[in-house]
Amino acid sequence: MRKILFVASILSAIATFRWAFVSGPTNNNTIFMAGITAALGIYGWFYDRFKKMRWLTITLATLIVSVLGFSAFIGVYGRRSTADYTEDVVIVLGGGIRFGEVRPTLQRRLDQALAYHQRNPHAMILVTGGSGYGEVISEAEAMARYLIRNGVPQGQILLEEEATSTYTNMSFSREILDAHFNTPPRAVVVTSDFHMFRSARFAQRLGIEATIYPASTPWLGAPFYYVREVAAVIKMWVIGR
Repeated sequence: MRKILFVASILSAIATFRWAFVSGPTNNNTIFMAGITAALGIYGWFYDRFKKMRWLTITLATLIVSVLGFSAFIGVYGRRSTADYTEDVVIVLGGGIRFGEVRPTLQRRLDQALAYHQRNPHAMILVTGGSGYGEVISEAEAMARYLIRNGVPQGQILLEEEATSTYTNMSFSREILDAHFNTPPRAVVVTSDFHMFRSARFAQRLGIEATIYPASTPWLGAPFYYVREVAAVIKMWVIGR
């Protein structure tokens, strides 16, 4: 078991360095992975001592089952679409760019927005996302370029370029919607399935009438994204953001 924990901590450390390179050392993903790495390493180093503590084993088992159970709930919620294709605006949440180009998770969100656009070509599309670590353009700008390359008229795209979190994605988008529409519009939120529960809750809190239209998640990153999202939802419940 100790060897398994050490191997897991090494793999986690590799993932941490990857996130630090891609998203920056202070990014939430990097910090989360660093915490996982540290926990695995400490538990592996003191495994012989910890395994004698029955209460600790029970606590960890309960925590793991709880995380897996809530991840399953987030997944079930996030995979259902409630869009009826009569919405006034599509809100597409940013999900990471590199060297000015959208990364796979964000590309799936944009492709989903394009799929919606095919069925409701009159809806405006609001792309939201600020400038990431080491990037010279905002996520929103990269997203708009991708949509334009794939046939969406430039005049149909609204940009929100300041957001750095899911909460600010929604709150800053609300400000743009208020400025652009004379009456409160009906929106459809497009983001990844793992991210949809939290995004929809923020939209509701901010008074945005919204349906949901989820994008799938690359299978290789799904376990990390879902576990991290559980922590993010708990943070939302505790501090409201």
